[in-house]
Amino acid sequence: ADYFKAEAEGVNAMCELMEKFGEKKLEEGRAEGRLEGRLEGHREMLDMARSLLKLNVPLEVIEKSSGLTRAEILAL
Repeated sequence: ADYFKAEAEGVNAMCELMEKFGEKKLEEGRAEGRLEGRLEGHREMLDMARSLLKLNVPLEVIEKSSGLTRAEILAL
């Protein structure tokens, strides 16, 4: 452990490790954010389809406008 604090090579090695760790965590955060965004978008699409069903919009129109399958719409 003293090597990382006392020697220049150790300090550089520790800095590189911390940079890589930070980059990895940043990418994990981005991936998590993208997933959350996709899930939220899908929930919004389901809500829209429910609203259209209540307005008696034809299933074909809901399918085309939402990208949902007929089975997904009928399950609402």
